Amino acid sequence: MSALPRAVVAALDAMRERPHVLRAVFFGALVLFVLFDVFAPRHGGHFIGDRIRGFWALFALAGCVGMAKLIKGVAHLWLERPVDFYDRKEEG
Repeated sequence: MSALPRAVVAALDAMRERPHVLRAVFFGALVLFVLFDVFAPRHGGHFIGDRIRGFWALFALAGCVGMAKLIKGVAHLWLERPVDFYDRKEEG
């Protein structure tokens, strides 16, 4: 095995062992995106959200969280099988 796959495996193992660090990195990136949007120059807005500092970053965050929750709920309703699903198949 070459050095790159070993490094990738080691990085994935480290992330799996310390999920709080990975969560902190992702939330830190979100904060940086909002701060960038707050300090980015504005060139006239065509929509009310264009004039509000940080609107699009927060809108994207809310949209991603909302879609994840929605898709998780839909998958739970459509894809989940009862606990005894395979046992019932064997019986008849």
